[in-house]
Amino acid sequence: MPKKAGAEAGPPGNRDATYYWFKPKHHGYGAVPKTWQGWLAMGVFAIAVPLVSVPFLASLSDDNKMVGVVGWAGAVLFMVWRFLEFAKARTDGDWLWRHKGAPYRSLLLDQDNHDKE
Repeated sequence: MPKKAGAEAGPPGNRDATYYWFKPKHHGYGAVPKTWQGWLAMGVFAIAVPLVSVPFLASLSDDNKMVGVVGWAGAVLFMVWRFLEFAKARTDGDWLWRHKGAPYRSLLLDQDNHDKE
């Protein structure tokens, strides 16, 4: 079965609209889900973090408490890092600090230009 055109990984110009599961936030930094796949990915991540945490936290005892805490923190940080990389790759736009949809950088530049007049 042939692949759908634009569905493969590559430069953003080669991707169709179904590739993007997230959209940049209107206010703040990051992205929010815009498709059911994005919501599903968020849900799986929200369930996976506690499930991965249970074995580490259940293994804590006085003898190896530090090992369990370090292992748990490493596992959670790795999962967060991978999910953020995945979400950034699937976001239709850049992750920038925004206010009312405009990047803060452009707001600051507009303010600087306004002050010079």
